[in-house]
Amino acid sequence: MGCTRGLCTSQSVFIFINIAFAMYSGALLSTAARLAWDPSTYTWFRFLCAAQYRVSLAYVLAAGLWLAALVYLAVAAGAAAAAARRPAAALHTYVAGVCALALSEVAYGAWLVASLAAWWRAAPEAELARKGIDLLHDIKPALLAVERYRDVAQPLYNMIEEVEARAPNNAVIVIVFAVLAVVLQVAAVVVARRLARGGVTAGRRCEPGEVGEEEGESRKSVTRPQREPCESEHGGSATAATARDARWDAVHAQLAAAGGRPARAPTALLILHTDL
Repeated sequence: MGCTRGLCTSQSVFIFINIAFAMYSGALLSTAARLAWDPSTYTWFRFLCAAQYRVSLAYVLAAGLWLAALVYLAVAAGAAAAAARRPAAALHTYVAGVCALALSEVAYGAWLVASLAAWWRAAPEAELARKGIDLLHDIKPALLAVERYRDVAQPLYNMIEEVEARAPNNAVIVIVFAVLAVVLQVAAVVVARRLARGGVTAGRRCEPGEVGEEEGESRKSVTRPQREPCESEHGGSATAATARDARWDAVHAQLAAAGGRPARAPTALLILHTDL
């Protein structure tokens, strides 16, 4: 029963993490495509911050491809486990890749913040951006004053108001998904190291009479031991065999009541280590 309840095992968590990594990879690659080919995205960014635009485009593309490679490594580790081979090599490479990605994120984020701060203080384009913000505030009253084109001016005014009200939401979304990415990367390293130490267990259904620990421990056969054929099972021999069978049935019952986990059945373990 314990090995069929596989929702919270390391292998299941590892699969979930890499599904999330695949989603992040797709999002980063689509963002890189927009930065490269969507004029509504790249024209203002490239005009105001040319250096930051080029570096961001290259980094977002590289990060998306790197995440896709990490997902491939995770699949390779699962395939190695399914083929009864040790997946430790693929998992160690996976951990190194996640750590490298995290370091690159820190470096890119630090550079972007520092360069944008310097850009805002001294760049001529930053002064143009400040003037553009002021112009936007001056345009709104002018739009309301245009009577002849009110049917066009009013929707434009409403769109400007909506942009000003909801633009900060982009920063909130970026922060939320950045924090989630950090959590996923930490979890990926922890789970991958755990799987590399103990091996990836195949999530198979328990056979009758078989229990075992799922994480990092080999499964132990707890089927009833077969008695060697003896010349006679009369008297003391038959009584001893019956007693051994009764003790084994007690072990099996306690392990089944504990959900197939010997750690939860100390009495069963005590009996298990006696001479059956």
